[in-house]
Order: sequence, then C-alpha cells, then structure tokens
Amino acid sequence: MEELRGERIRVTLRWIQILDNLEPAWKERGEFRFFATVSSRNGDVRQETKFPEEGHYEISDHPAWNKMNLDKVLFDGMITDHIKVELRGEELDMMSANDQLDHYTREFEGAPASWIGLHEPHDEESDDPENMTNWRICYEIAKV
Repeated sequence: MEELRGERIRVTLRWIQILDNLEPAWKERGEFRFFATVSSRNGDVRQETKFPEEGHYEISDHPAWNKMNLDKVLFDGMITDHIKVELRGEELDMMSANDQLDHYTREFEGAPASWIGLHEPHDEESDDPENMTNWRICYEIAKV
C-alpha cells in the first residue's frame, strides 16, 4: 500500500460579499452561482465544486444585505508543498450572456503549516487578492 505524504488540510469558504450585483440599478438582487477549484501543481490533487448545486443564490449589492455566510468545504485532503485555490462567480442573465465576476486565483507553496489561517480582504498590506473589484471572499485553510 502506498504511503500518503504531506499534511491533511481543509479549505473552507467562509463568506462571499458582492460589491456589484451586475444588474440595473432598479433590480435589488442578482442571481449568482459559483465555482471553485482546488488543485496541486503535480496534478495529484484536484477538487471542483459548484455551488449551489442546483439553482442560484439571490444576493444584493446593498451593504446591509450583500454578505453571504457559506462555510462551504472546498477541499479536504492530503497536500505536500503546493496548492492553488481558484474561485469564479457569475451573475445569471436570461436575455444575454452571463456576467462574470473577477476570477480569483491564489497559490500557496512550501510547508502547508505556513498557509494555515484565515485569508480575507484587508489582511495584507497591499493588493489583497481576496478584495476584488466586484466581490470579496474569505476562506480558511486548517490542518485536520
């Protein structure tokens, strides 16, 4: 039997915040669906997630109603020295092509223990990748 290498980690999407619902001003909420991919450089890890699995989320861009708590597990498994977290979202349109939210990509390298923690907007000094122009995300990488 092959021995598992690395460390077991879990990537959990804590919340999403919509800054622009990509709809006309008179429409309060947009209809969103999201896609996540967690993968490794050597190809031994790849987990894809679509959420919700059916239908869509209705989310406003009004500051009082634009944050959605999800606590959605995107990955749970063994990692050695690299992981790539990708998230994309789209606002569904009936009469035209769906509107795409900014694509999120972040790669972590080295010891998995150094990635542990909450990755959220404003936790870095400049160009925080979780703080995009039309949405924000917060996820946690935890050792299991």
